[in-house]
Amino acid sequence: MKRLFLALTTLLSLGVFAQAQNTSGLLLNRDIIPASTILTLSQRNVAGTARSMGMGGAFTSLGADMASLSYNPAGVGMYQRNEVSMSFGLGISSAKSYNAFNSGDNINTRAAANSLGASFKIYESSGKLTAVNFAFAYNKIADYNYDISYNSLPTESSLADAFADIANGNGLGINSSNKITDQNGYYDYDMNPYFWGTAMAYKAGLINKGSNGWYPDEIGPGAQMTQYTTQRSRGSAGEFTFALGININNILYLGASLDIMSITRRQTLYYSEYIAYEGARPDAAAYPYQLQEFRFGQSMQIDGAGVGAKFGFVLRPSKGLRIGFAVHTPSYYSLAYRYEGWLSSDALSVGDNPYGWEVKNGFVYADERTPILQDGGDNRWKFSTPTRLLAGISYAIGKYAIISADYEYGAYRSLKLDFAPTNPGYGTADFRTNLNGVHSVRGGIELKPVPWLSLRAGGGYNSGVMRNNYDFIIFSEPINDTSWYASAGLGFRLGKVTSIDLAYQYINSRYTDYYSFYTKVGDVPNHSPLYGLDILKHNIALTFAFRF
Repeated sequence: MKRLFLALTTLLSLGVFAQAQNTSGLLLNRDIIPASTILTLSQRNVAGTARSMGMGGAFTSLGADMASLSYNPAGVGMYQRNEVSMSFGLGISSAKSYNAFNSGDNINTRAAANSLGASFKIYESSGKLTAVNFAFAYNKIADYNYDISYNSLPTESSLADAFADIANGNGLGINSSNKITDQNGYYDYDMNPYFWGTAMAYKAGLINKGSNGWYPDEIGPGAQMTQYTTQRSRGSAGEFTFALGININNILYLGASLDIMSITRRQTLYYSEYIAYEGARPDAAAYPYQLQEFRFGQSMQIDGAGVGAKFGFVLRPSKGLRIGFAVHTPSYYSLAYRYEGWLSSDALSVGDNPYGWEVKNGFVYADERTPILQDGGDNRWKFSTPTRLLAGISYAIGKYAIISADYEYGAYRSLKLDFAPTNPGYGTADFRTNLNGVHSVRGGIELKPVPWLSLRAGGGYNSGVMRNNYDFIIFSEPINDTSWYASAGLGFRLGKVTSIDLAYQYINSRYTDYYSFYTKVGDVPNHSPLYGLDILKHNIALTFAFRF
């Protein structure tokens, strides 16, 4: 469906790191790809091979491993033989919500390919140009699989209030055909998709318009709302890398790569609200219909691709010491987006049924569903990721041990939304204002007590992406802010041809606080409780490598 470009007041409401005068929260503004989602799609956590996972991903100065293609392509020049590698992973995530009642374990288990690739020696000599290698590989660089579900304690705020605020704040009305309309005369689902939730709320009886504006006319005084929220996220991002590595006299290694990224993410939001009263129900004459429960669902789908490049070198000034550096250019993404919403309600009929609605077992039921919104073709969303700088140092103690450390800087303030069908460039200023550069440190060690066995351990930390003023920002969804992880692994060399590696990784991610919904008309805010979130992940990787 072609988007409608409406008044500036509508476009201003589409902000994502939304300030107090805007609408925000997990359930609102989902007809667009929010800037918070753009940020999430730009964050990386390379799964890679079991060896790289076991050593904490500290591979900027190490090579001869398929995961090095996602860190420093110069590592391709370190391959001494041809190799084919396959890595498979099992991930288990557990989400814990804070300031929520009955959060539950929210455990999700997924199996997938972490890394697949091959490296080939295309030139070799005894001169200064010792070797040239070509490699191509797929590495998973992000995982979007998790479940979040929680209940709130009884509260006086309702999502119906938020829909009424949107209608009041944007001058929506009711026409002579009893249809909700915008200021341009569009009605129901011909309006800007930003208003589709409000249109469903009106058609399902959640809100109505009186002489003083829009209000939830089926919720009486003294009502207490219990809110149930579930978010299901599925998908991942992968990187297909084509890299060239050059070995100069076994001292200097140079590398460059062309990267093609793919992103698939599906989200489903389920929200239900149950309305109860501490005392007697409202007067039947004033409230002939009394909302008992309503359910709001939304489905979002993102599919896209991107392109980028990496350049790097590794210097080996002495036999054991290696110093590496790499730069990752911005990756330029193009995304297709699909959105659909639905809302149903149950209202108790306690009066004279003034509107003549159909009543079953004392209840009036309503079911509404939006059209399917699809942004594709010329309306694809486009963004570019931050530049990343990586530096690493490692030292090999003969054939018995390797110690490695990495530092990475992600310039997230340069994250840019290049095109949005709703309002080109709407999120870029938010990125510059609200984001930090992210500092990441990684370390790992590998011990070889005997030639056929490797023992590995590692870990890392990612600093916060949000600036210190994030407490004053209302988020449309939880964002992975800080994280730390630890890992361990084993490697078995089965002769000269085959090796098997196994690794385990534990990740603890702290997400930003967020509301289920937030609106404000004038000086009066309406919002859900403020929730917090931690997601814990247990990753297992198994790698098979064949050399020839």
